[in-house]
Amino acid sequence: MNKQIITSQLGEFGLDDIEIQIYLNLLEKGERTPLDLSRETNINRTKIYRYLERLKQKQLVEEIEKGRGLRLRASDPDNLQLQIMRKEQELASQKQLFSHIVEDLHSIPKEFQSTFEIKHYHGEEGLKQMTWNRLSAKKEILLYGYKTMNEIVGKTFAEKVREEQVRKKIMLYELEEDIDVGNFTGEFTYTTVAHWQEYYTPRYVDPKSLTIRQYSFIYNNTVGIMHWEQGVQVGIEIINEPYAAMQKQLFWQIWNKVGVKPKKSSDISKK
Repeated sequence: MNKQIITSQLGEFGLDDIEIQIYLNLLEKGERTPLDLSRETNINRTKIYRYLERLKQKQLVEEIEKGRGLRLRASDPDNLQLQIMRKEQELASQKQLFSHIVEDLHSIPKEFQSTFEIKHYHGEEGLKQMTWNRLSAKKEILLYGYKTMNEIVGKTFAEKVREEQVRKKIMLYELEEDIDVGNFTGEFTYTTVAHWQEYYTPRYVDPKSLTIRQYSFIYNNTVGIMHWEQGVQVGIEIINEPYAAMQKQLFWQIWNKVGVKPKKSSDISKK
């Protein structure tokens, strides 16, 4: 038995290190008194009693009366399935509550919200959070594309974002200067998300007119910028309605100026 692996696996079932230590001790050595457990695990008796109560609530430890006093033993490991059932029930409850709580939170008066805010994000998880935040767009996302969303957050996560964008019917408009990394023909080789072409429209912009070197986007009252090269993964969101409105105006001016999509191109793997 590799105890390190088992300890790690038990942690996935919601047990902390002390609970795991006590549970494995009982599995290995059989029935024990609280005093036995305290001596064998080097955990003081007060803490032992507290953690035994937690394990009993999770139905992983049983009390038995034998002779002069209380003894404890580990329950059948099959009882771990009860932890899965509890998590499933909690998840079902959270899903049921989600739409109501989001509606309530959105109803908080705007005067309590900051009119100018800058948020900083770091690492891959930070960039994933920024990418997911875009899904709060009320109507559309405007994007200055640089390389690919697959490269930024990984294809698996990127596909989840695309699926959610399609589900919410959010349009994505992209200005792309690198004609060699994609095509504008509607054949999107970078994604398998159904109906993607209905919610994504790219346009090519000549780099002589506009050089794009940062992946940046605009939605609602937010302007976001991502950087993930040379081992650095950082991003910022500037939340300010007048600034976002100005950036939207600039985007549409460029969009209308570049005109139609190019007739020939290779493969676009953005978004």
